[in-house]
Amino acid sequence: MLALSPPEIVELLVALPATRTAFLWGPPGIGKSALVRSAAVQLGLPCVTLLGTQLAPEDLIGVPRIVRSLVAGAERHVTEFCPPRAILREEAFLLFIDELNSAVPDVQKAFYSLILDRRLGDYELPEGSRVVGAGNRIEDRALVRPMATALSNRMLHVALEPNAEAWLSWGAANCIHPLVLGFVRARPDRLHEPPPSDTTPAYPTPRAWHLLSDSLYSVPEALWPALAAGSVGDRAGAEFSGFARRAVLAPSLADLAEGRALVPDDPDLLYFLGASCLSALGKSREEDGLIAAKALIALASRSMEIAVWTVDGALKKTDETPALEAFLGHLRAEGSRLLVDVVRLGRFSRNS
Repeated sequence: MLALSPPEIVELLVALPATRTAFLWGPPGIGKSALVRSAAVQLGLPCVTLLGTQLAPEDLIGVPRIVRSLVAGAERHVTEFCPPRAILREEAFLLFIDELNSAVPDVQKAFYSLILDRRLGDYELPEGSRVVGAGNRIEDRALVRPMATALSNRMLHVALEPNAEAWLSWGAANCIHPLVLGFVRARPDRLHEPPPSDTTPAYPTPRAWHLLSDSLYSVPEALWPALAAGSVGDRAGAEFSGFARRAVLAPSLADLAEGRALVPDDPDLLYFLGASCLSALGKSREEDGLIAAKALIALASRSMEIAVWTVDGALKKTDETPALEAFLGHLRAEGSRLLVDVVRLGRFSRNS
């Protein structure tokens, strides 16, 4: 099957007819769930998630109860199925069935009518509702069961491949810690690795890096090596810890902006400084944006590539903070011709 990048997956889910179901294949931790939620936001639909590994057939078809009903002119006792509250909705929504191919066979059978007829027992999905499935591959050594051909043939199958540039763009817009952004930018091959063949529990995935990023904001620096190893594994964790130790040697953005410090030669420090500029743009003070812009102009004298990456990440931010506006305004006024063009063209692309 064809492998798509994260932005292409979202584009496909949004453009696909509502009556058709896509199934996303990919290793654990690469962001399948986040992409489905992103598509739901673009479609303006609430997203309801069901986990195949936690479902029984009655969770879908409903629990039977006996009611009185008029049948052929006579009152009779008949069986009626009560659908689960999570999907009993009157307005259209996106139903995401995660780990579908990890569900037991009886649960997989219960999805037949849902995917083909948009119906579960007596309940029919509201018009405009969408269904998306996802699951891991057999080679991922996750809990995966064979999917019946009658079920798999009802869906459009696409593979999601890890993409460092797409993840970095997402991370720049979602407050990923600058140390993590800088490290992945310097070593994109460390974003995702196959599950280890031994019993090692931690290994690098986009989800694991996100976990590490969230933890760095609150865990004391002395515990960062253990935190990194426990999130992304011993090897990637040791490399990240070395990167973090070197980042301590980087000058502050304020010192760079005011000319009190020289731009370092170490590429790792340059990546960290670019990511630090991005992190500053989430703040509410214009002063933070001005400092980041002046620091970036200094950074561009050493590495235009990293400076352009930083500006591109800034343009992908969705929150129009005072810091971001001050940052872009100063670059337009004082930046080099190339940086001005990146800001102008990037703004045009985002607003078109």
